[in-house]
This record gives sequence, structure tokens and C-alpha cells, in this order.
Amino acid sequence: MVTPSYRRLSTVVFGQPVRVFLFLLALFVALSGASSAQKDRSDLSCESAEECFRAALVQTAPPDASATLESRVRTQIERLKAVRERHPGSVWAKRAGLLMGVLLIEREPSDAVRFLRAAQRDFPLLEDYIRMWIGESLLRAGDARLAAILLESIPEAVPETLLGPRVAYRGGEAWYKAGQCSNVIDLLGQAVSLGPQDPAAPSALLSLADCQIHENRPADAQSSLRQIWVRYPHTPEAREAMDRLARDGNGHAWRPAPDDLYERALSFFALALHEEAVDELQKFLAAAPTHPRRQEARLKFGLALIRLKRYEQARQVLQELASERTTEASEAAVWLARIHLRLDDGERLLALHQSLPKLSLSAEQKAAIIMFVGMWLEDQGQYDQAIVKYRQVVKIGEPAGQRLEALWRTGWIQYRTGRFREAVETFQEVVKDKDDAQFTPQALYWMARALERQKSGKAADLYLELCRQYPYTYYCQLAQSRVELPIVMSLSDNGIPQASAQLPREARSEVGRDVHYRKAAELKLLGMDQDAARELASLIERYARDRDALLELSALLSEAGAHSQALRVARLHFRDSLERGGESAPSVLWNVAYPTAYLPTIRAQTGNQVDPYLVAAIIREESQYDARAVSRVGAVGLMQVMPATAQAMARKLGFPDVMRDDLFDQDTNIRFGSRYLEQLLRQFSGNVLHAVAAYNAGPVAVSAWILKLTDKEPDEFVELIPFQETRQYVKRVLRSYREYHRLGRGGCDTRFLDKVC
Repeated sequence: MVTPSYRRLSTVVFGQPVRVFLFLLALFVALSGASSAQKDRSDLSCESAEECFRAALVQTAPPDASATLESRVRTQIERLKAVRERHPGSVWAKRAGLLMGVLLIEREPSDAVRFLRAAQRDFPLLEDYIRMWIGESLLRAGDARLAAILLESIPEAVPETLLGPRVAYRGGEAWYKAGQCSNVIDLLGQAVSLGPQDPAAPSALLSLADCQIHENRPADAQSSLRQIWVRYPHTPEAREAMDRLARDGNGHAWRPAPDDLYERALSFFALALHEEAVDELQKFLAAAPTHPRRQEARLKFGLALIRLKRYEQARQVLQELASERTTEASEAAVWLARIHLRLDDGERLLALHQSLPKLSLSAEQKAAIIMFVGMWLEDQGQYDQAIVKYRQVVKIGEPAGQRLEALWRTGWIQYRTGRFREAVETFQEVVKDKDDAQFTPQALYWMARALERQKSGKAADLYLELCRQYPYTYYCQLAQSRVELPIVMSLSDNGIPQASAQLPREARSEVGRDVHYRKAAELKLLGMDQDAARELASLIERYARDRDALLELSALLSEAGAHSQALRVARLHFRDSLERGGESAPSVLWNVAYPTAYLPTIRAQTGNQVDPYLVAAIIREESQYDARAVSRVGAVGLMQVMPATAQAMARKLGFPDVMRDDLFDQDTNIRFGSRYLEQLLRQFSGNVLHAVAAYNAGPVAVSAWILKLTDKEPDEFVELIPFQETRQYVKRVLRSYREYHRLGRGGCDTRFLDKVC
């Protein structure tokens, strides 16, 4: 439709003939739009109200794949209108109205309020969410004061709401736009207290500081700006805060106090921004020679240097700290021993070992240093001396896992040196007292390997026993590569269940009556998966002792796209089921434990160059499907990609520069992580074992190990990886890789550990 102002302009400028043409053109466009809208509303192939609603929810992409997000949303709105017209009065029509209100918040906020007010009557269960959406609509419509009042009312109206921090932030912003600084101060102060990790916190603190200045509270404003600079040092708001602090209205130059410097350094440390942490720690240590937290800061300084692989500097810092009589000295001594081992500096490691009587160490710390000495002696081929040290750890080690590791290492040396009978006896010591999920299957496998080397027929029986006890482990996978075993594993389904798999209703526990569960179910129906996942996650701790409830919650979290939370529940509460199987591991649990939601993205990014299940296994073990994960050394996102690696890959492949924050995007992360994996597979001639090890430890280290261990079988190569973190990582990834193939395709096409399935 041509607006009156445009019509007047066309008359003056173009004259009567052109005006008629423009009117006809506008009429044609309007009729075409109406026809298109009618088509969008009529292409729902459904009969019942529920079918039509679900179709409107899912079929959001128009035929033109290049269409914008806006056009797809408009198409969805038209389809929801069709649901309301075809099935008026039904609960599905009411849901369509509610969802239309949400979709219109940014586009037509006044219309959104009308739809949401109607939904408020129909869906009292979602009162807190609907109030929040109405508040958002009012804010966008320009009625900031009414929006603020409504948002602020939510915690009182719905005491059990989980939206407290979120509405406090938005309510504070609304009061800020309304110019009501006294209310801003109360609400944003509450918001930062309730949700300090919310992404809105830094900008909220800037607004809070503005209002504190307006209300003549300069000291409070300075405190708010200091909070930004200290707690959110990586944000643009931190730079703005520093500029404001430097422009003190009283003409005084602001200087951060030592406490500010230290807390800022800890913030960088927690973000794995270790270069920045080192800089701030150096400033703190220079500024505060007598500060009570100085020794703690020195230990953090040493650890940050280790993360940066600046081992010589770290060693100097920790050496000085370990020689002092402080609480941190004992921890520094253990880290110092780690550095000596990493740098193959046996002389200093042995000297540290000799000084143990002078150090105030716990039994666990002493045993750790003795273990490192044993590992160094083993690396030097001084096997008998290493066994002596491991036997010392068996006597004094705490906790039990430390003693079991020392026993395992003893048996492993005996196996490596051909003393197979002794190895069998030692591995029997590992398994006889306690059924340990880590060391029992490991000891059973190498006991069988030792028997195999002795040509004993008992080896096959032991492999079978291992797979009976631990059918879904890395070591059972190895056992199956050694001998033909009867089928000892079974699932109720062939392959991973689809994401829509539901537990039988009769299996559901009282969790189904919980208000947060019911909210989650309604939000899920509306396609609001993130909100549904938040409601479900709030129930995990409450139902931690209810196995049925946890199974239900993990399945629903997975369906809602909260794969990381679902996987954590599965690993924490169902580990025995996932490793030992049996009736206690229903098919829906496998869907949770081995997510497949990213497979389409992986295939789109990798094509036929990399097995998608291998990428999925790396995501599972690197980040547990947490797209926001950051490792201790600064690796980011789903595939834990180092920013420097991503940048190098981007330049090599002709992509634009990649910043650290870009790697939190799942598509970007998978693109560069999978391309790096592809490069490693080419570098190591398709050897999966070597490529996976290099993904963790780097190709230079792995190339050195290959030269040193060239005559070893693949299973022995894995056990001989010098870095414990890499050794365990390779086992986990290879296990997950083959489990994905077992669940998705019925098994791996090769029995060889180093081959692609």
C-alpha cells in the first residue's frame, strides 16, 4: 500500500500519469503479497489441530533456500494464523496465538501484547514467561515504565520462577530507559548479585554506574566500574570502565588497588586467558610485596606459566615457593616434580625426591612425587628401580586409585620386559581387592595379553570375562580385536534411537507432577527448547536419588538440545550401565550418552573427508557437547580448538580471520576442528590412533613417539604414550568412535585399532 506522504510526493514530483502507475504497481504488490501469504497459510498438509500446529512449528523454511530469517519467520506466522483459522477454540489454536505473540515481539510489539494478553488467560502455568514477553513487547513499543513494572512484578507473582536474574536485568534496563535511576540502582544491583555470569552483567554495571552518578553517589559508581574492570576484564565494557575511572570528576587519577589487580588476574585465569593473567599477576606481585595472598598469587603465576608451556620460568617460580614454609609450598613441590618429568630433568627430579623428608607434604603428595620418579626411571629403562618406587607408592599412596595405578605400572613394566608370569600375578593384585572402573578392565586385558604371550589357552577365557564384566569399554573393544568372542552385548534397539524417543509413560515418576517439569513440557511444545532445558535442569539435583526421574530428565534434556547437561547426567548417574550394559541400560539412555544432533552439521562441514562419527567422538570427549567450554590451556568450544590453530587454518584455507569468540559458534568450531583433524589424518597416513593423539598433544610430539615406538603394536603404543592426559584421551575417543559405529551402523568394519571404521 502506498502511504499518503509518498502519494503526495509522487504527485508533486512525477505528475498524474506516474502517480497512476505507482498506484497500480502498489496494488499489484499488495495482491501478490496477499496471494503469497494465502499460499503460506494453505500449504499445511494436516487435518487435526495438533498436526497443523506441529507442521507450522517445523515447516519454517520456504521453498527458496536463500530466504532470509525474517521471511522464514513471516512464513511461520502465516502458518500459525492458519491453525487459528482452521481450528478456532482448540488448545492448539491458543498455543498458535501464544507463539505468534512471541514471534511478533521484535516486529509488531503492539500486536504481540494483544496475543500475549490472551495467552495469559489460557496458559496460567506460563505466567512468568508470558509476563516477561509482554514486558519485552512494551519495552520495544516504547512504554519502558510499564514494561519495568511488569518485569519487576514477576518474582512476586510467580515465586518459583527461574527467571529471576533474567527479568531483573531486563527490568533494570527498562527503568534505565524510563529515566528512573532510583529503581535502576535497586534492580540492577539485584540482577548482578543473582546472575554475575550473565552476559548482560558488564553493560548492566555501566548503566548502574550512570545512575549512581546521577543520584550523586560517586563512590558507588566507582565501585561498579571497578567491578567491571576486575570481574569482566575481557569485555569492551571493561575498557569503557577503565576510561571512565581515569576521567575521575574530582581530578584524581585512579589507580587499581593490589586486591583489584589480583582479582582481575584470577578472572583472566578462570577464562584460560593465561597471557593476560601472567601480566596482571606480575603487576600484583610488584605492587604488593607484603600482601597476605602473595604466596597464593605466586602459585597461580607458576600455573599460568605452565599452561603457556613456559616451563623454565614456571620452574624458577615454583622452586622458590617450594623452598619456603608456606601452605602453598607443598602444592608447588608437586607441580615442580611434574615440570622436571616433562622436561626429562631426572637430576633435579631425584634431588627433589631426596628432599622429601624436609618438606611438609601429605601422603598423597609424597606418593605423587615418588610416582613421577618411578615414571622417569621407567623412561630411562631402569625398570627394577622404577618398580621399587612404585612399590613404595603402593605402601603409602592415598587414595586407593593412587595405589592401584602404582600396581598397574609395576605389572606393565613386567609385561614390557617379558616377565609375563610376574605380570599376571601383579595384575591379579590390581583386580582382587576392588572392582575399579578404570583399572580393573585395564588389568584384565593386559593379564590376558600376558597369558597370550605365554601361549596359554586361558587368555581367550580372560578376554571373554573382561567383555562380560565391561562390554562397552575400550579394553573390551581391544579384546574383540584379539580373538573372536561370542556376542555378549545387546541393545533393545539396533542403532541409536531417534531424538523423539520417549520413555513409556508408566515409567515416569513423580517428576511429571512438578511445576518445572510441566512448564518444560509446555515450552517444548512451543519449540522453546532453551527455556525448556532450563526448567528441566533445575530438577536434576532434586531428583538425584530417583533413577527413573533422572532417566526421564536426561532424555528430555537431550530432546531439548541441552546435550551437554544430558550427557553429564548420564555419565554421573548411569556410568555403570553404559559400561556394563544389561537391562539397566534402556535404548533411550544410549541416545543421551552418544548424541547425534550435530551429525548433519559435521557432514556439511567435512563432506567425505572425515568419518562424521570420529568428529562426534572427539566432540563427546573434548567438551561433552558444551559449546561454551574452555579448557585449562585455552582451547574453545565443541571441538576444543585453540584460537591460534583456527587462525592458521583460516589463513591456509582462505577464510576470514577467526577470533576466539567466533569459536563458540558451533558451525565455526566444527568447521575448523574437523579441517584440522582432516589435516592430521593426512599427515599420519590415515592412522586414526596417531591423528587422535596429535589432536590432543600436537603432531610434533606424536611424530617423536612414533620414531621411538616404531616396533610396538597399536595397543602397546597407546599405553606407552608419555603424557597421561593424552593417553587417557586417546582411549576415550577411540572407545566413543567405535561405540558410535556400533550404535549407528551395527559395528566397525575393521578390527584394527588404528584404522578408520
